[in-house]
Amino acid sequence: MGVEETTTSAELLVPEAALGRSDQTSRQYLRLRADILDGKFAQGAPLHETQLCETYGASRTPIREALNWLAHDGLLERAARGFRVRSGTPEDVIEIYAARVALESEAAGAAALRHTELDLARLEGLHDQCCTATDGAAIRAGNFKFHEALWQSAHNATITSLLIRLTTQLRIYDSGPPSNYGEPDLLNSEHQDILTAIRGRDEKSAREHMRAHLERSREQRIKMFAGR
Repeated sequence: MGVEETTTSAELLVPEAALGRSDQTSRQYLRLRADILDGKFAQGAPLHETQLCETYGASRTPIREALNWLAHDGLLERAARGFRVRSGTPEDVIEIYAARVALESEAAGAAALRHTELDLARLEGLHDQCCTATDGAAIRAGNFKFHEALWQSAHNATITSLLIRLTTQLRIYDSGPPSNYGEPDLLNSEHQDILTAIRGRDEKSAREHMRAHLERSREQRIKMFAGR
């Protein structure tokens, strides 16, 4: 995915464990997750329960549980005195992309076979929005939503859950509002190839075009990361 999501982290898909719940842990988890993905905490920054309780006006138990959930998501790592925001390396990106390429190419193939008319209409609508958008934020948001809609079109909850986790981990390495990793025209062309394969129920072609799309994105991201 050459262009990532815009800064509205609340629009990102979240793990099912946090959905449909009104308890304090879920609320604090979603608030912390959004702030981490928006870069409000620097990579490697320590997160202490006491300070977070004051910041979010919450008791220690839901904050502690939310931190554990975020560590499970791969956004945090344990430190001597609690947790810290995970720091990434190009090697981490390579590992995550290896898994993502395998899973999302599988999702594209499954979407070609299993998509409904509603799935296809949603994908086509999002693709049209990306092609006509001129604002960078709108292009980024539409691009990410296209990928999310494709995962859902595969009708495989396990793959979708894993892809949410992997793309969220990639987002943490962006340290705040994501950068533009590619040219919109090229991205739209690649999405069109994937969409054409899905529309034609061509499983093999959908897999191949998704793999090529993500492998190009991986190389661009690694170059950007290494050049910092």
